[in-house]
Order: sequence, then structure tokens, then C-alpha cells
Amino acid sequence: MRIDLWTKGKEASLGEILDAREKRVRIQKEFLKNGAPSQVSFTLNIPGPVKVFPFTQWLFELGDRLLVKAVEEEKGEVLDRRKNKANTGYEGFYSLSLPPGKVKEILTLAEEHHPLGRMFDFDVLDRQGRKISRQELGFDERKCLLCREPAFICSRSRRHSAGEVLAREIEMMESFYIERMSLFIGQIMEKSLLYEVNASLKPGLVDRIHNGAHRDMELLTFVDSAYALVPYFTLCARKGLEFSGKEEELPGMFEELRSLGKESEKIMRTAAKGANPHKGMIFSGGIFCFCAGYGAGSLKMDFQDEDFPKVLSRLCRCLTENLLEDYKKLDQVPPGTHGEKLYKEYGVRGIRGEAAEGYPHVLDKGISFFEKMLEEGYSLNKAGLLTLLQYIASIEDTNMMIRSDFDTVQKIQREMKSFLSTAGPEQQLEIIPALDAYFVKKNISPGGSADMLALTYFLYFLKRKRCPFEVFEIEGGMCHETFE
Repeated sequence: MRIDLWTKGKEASLGEILDAREKRVRIQKEFLKNGAPSQVSFTLNIPGPVKVFPFTQWLFELGDRLLVKAVEEEKGEVLDRRKNKANTGYEGFYSLSLPPGKVKEILTLAEEHHPLGRMFDFDVLDRQGRKISRQELGFDERKCLLCREPAFICSRSRRHSAGEVLAREIEMMESFYIERMSLFIGQIMEKSLLYEVNASLKPGLVDRIHNGAHRDMELLTFVDSAYALVPYFTLCARKGLEFSGKEEELPGMFEELRSLGKESEKIMRTAAKGANPHKGMIFSGGIFCFCAGYGAGSLKMDFQDEDFPKVLSRLCRCLTENLLEDYKKLDQVPPGTHGEKLYKEYGVRGIRGEAAEGYPHVLDKGISFFEKMLEEGYSLNKAGLLTLLQYIASIEDTNMMIRSDFDTVQKIQREMKSFLSTAGPEQQLEIIPALDAYFVKKNISPGGSADMLALTYFLYFLKRKRCPFEVFEIEGGMCHETFE
């Protein structure tokens, strides 16, 4: 991570800090007038003159969501809520429907059990403005982050400097962020693989209805493979999050990813009983997870921002800028793979070319088309099928070429492009069974196009899933989405 960016902020003066304390008291008194059973003032325990920087901004929003979630789980209600985002430190003020003792109890438990809870400071007041203490509820004094002695003793004796405490807090925030964000990205990729294989009916591909043009794979083959690859995708994301170099240094990471991919392919084949359901996604999914991690860790990327696909595309180009060097060697060395043979004979660059260009079919076109279909009322399943047709008609799908031939695929794509340019979505969906029957008969499987669809689902889920840091869960299966 670029820790220098995550910890960069403006110092707050002593005068600003004193003014902020007075303002906090005024707001607390104002909130007391509404007569709610309890009030909460939420701040962060951040030593030193710099109170606001990206880590603390993120941490404050995490604490705010944690408080609201804890109240909702106790069937309580947030009656009023205000945030004061000043240079002296972010503050939250809340009027709650729950009794003050219960509020103090649940928030103290949050402080005690959350990995970053030691940095949360929840002051709970009753209707009269009396502050509820931890001790009257039977909780111990808060512990020092460095030596685990009572915090008030270390503070009073100045046993540790503000710099030492802050360094420890930054270390904790960085570790928590990397752990949760990498797992979040890895599980989003798994979810995307599951949505892709479940999208039905896909021409020539394995799905819920049939095995398409495949004899050695079925739906559960893909499910087992996707589950087995979660650690790999998580590790790729973690590598991206931990990488502290600049964009121009990204190409140096590609060989490490390639090595991880080779090891993960062995794991995939074992899980899939010798089959090869996700070889393409080990390549492309690993690149996407790494770049998503790097973008998040270097503050270059906000998954909810509309420019997110453009940033991801640029990072993919940077990471893979030397990817096509292998093709240059084919003048002296005979091609050893199907992909190299296609390049040698027809100039087909396949997925390598797609990656080197920053996945334009997905990041420039596919995700926009997919979201447009969703806006028009199509389900995740049908929007996925419509997007898949776009990929089949346009990308260099070497899987199709290997299972048929170059000229056949060119003919299919010409006819599909012509059809898609004039047919509406409903007509496109209606043609799928006939296209599937043709692909199955000719043993054609658009596996490369299916990979692009999985990446499209990945972008969609990554853009819409907020805050992976509170209670870390990903929705299981498809019961939380309008799939059909």
C-alpha cells in the first residue's frame, strides 16, 4: 500500500482543537433537547496533530456503520444523526431509541471485539446528559495498544509517545484493510464465476440446463473449481494491495502473478477431477483481482466511482505491457501452444492482446452494455446472455477457433454482428436455442467469451457491494439477486 498517501493530512492547531471541543458540547446539548432515551457522541482515538487522513476517514465511516448496525440488531432506531467532518477529527452524533445502558453495553462490546475497536470512542449520555461509564456496567478499563496496561495509566505517565501509538494504529488499520479487502475481492470473483456458469441458456457452454459442447465437465465441475480458486484470487488481490510501487513498476509484478497462476492451475485441476474449467479465468481473474487490489491500496480507485472501469483498464495495461513479448520470439522458435499457432498463422493475439490493451471489450463496452440491459428491466441472467452474445460476436475467442477453425469463427462473427446490429434484445434472446444447437452440433464452445462474461459480473458486483469491513459476509448463492 502507499502508506504515505493513506496517512497524509493537515495538522490541526490547538485553537482549532479547543473550538472543536466547544462545538461538540453545543451539539450534544442540542441533541439532548429532543428527549430521546440516549445520545451518542462518536470520535476516533487518534494521537498527534493530524487527525484526518484517508485511513481515519475510512475508519470513521466503518465505525458509523458499526454503530447503526448494532442498534438495528437490538431492534432500536436512530432518531437523529449528524456528522461533523472537520480538520480536527470526524465526529458523529446520534439520538437513539434504546436505553442508555443497553447502548453503552453494545458499543463497549463493539470496542472490545472489533479488530479496530480500540480506536473507536463512543460516549453514551442519558436524557439528563450524564455520561455512562464502562465500569458501572462491569467492563474493565480500556487497555493500552502497546503494553496492554490500563490506558489511563500510560496516558497519565506518558509512557509512550504519540508517534509510537499512532504508528501502532496505522499498522493495525493497514493490516485489517488488506486482509478484509483482499478476501472481499477474492470472494466477489468466486461469486462472479458462479453467476457465469449459472447463466442459462449459454450457447455451447456448461450451465444449469446442459453441458453444452463439453463431455468432461458439468455444472458442479465449475462450482468445485470456483471454490478451490478463492485463495488464489484473494492472494492476487492481496499482492496488489501490498504493492507500494508506482504504476510504471507494475510490469515487474506480472511474472510473480504468472507463477501463482501456474500453481493455482494444479489446484483447479485437482478440484475439477482433471478438467480445465477456469484456465482462462486464472489468467484474467488474477489480473483483475491484482489491479483492483492495487487500485484500492494506492487510492487510485473507488469501486463505486463511474470512472472505475477506466482506471482498472489503465492498470491492466500497465501490468501486462510486456505480455506480447513472447510472440516476438516465434520468428526463431516454433509455436508451442494453440494460441501461439493461431498468432503465427493468422495474427490472432487472443486473451493476451485483450489484456495488453486493458480489456477494452469488457471495460470499455461490455460492462456498459450489461448495465444498460439491467436498466431496461432485464434480469442478471438475461442481461448476461445478451452481453455474452456481444462477446461471441466480437472478441478473438481462441477457444472457439481451437474447437473449430479460424475461418468458421470469422463467418460466425460476421453473421452475428450483422444480426445483433439490427435485432432487439428480445430477438437476440430468441435466437439463443438455435445458436446453442449449432454450437453443440459443431462442438464449438465460446469459453473465452464466457470468461469475459464472468469479468463483467465481477465488475457489476464490485461496483455495487459497499463496505466489506463491518461484518464480513458475501451473499451466498443467488438468493439475494434478481437473477431470473
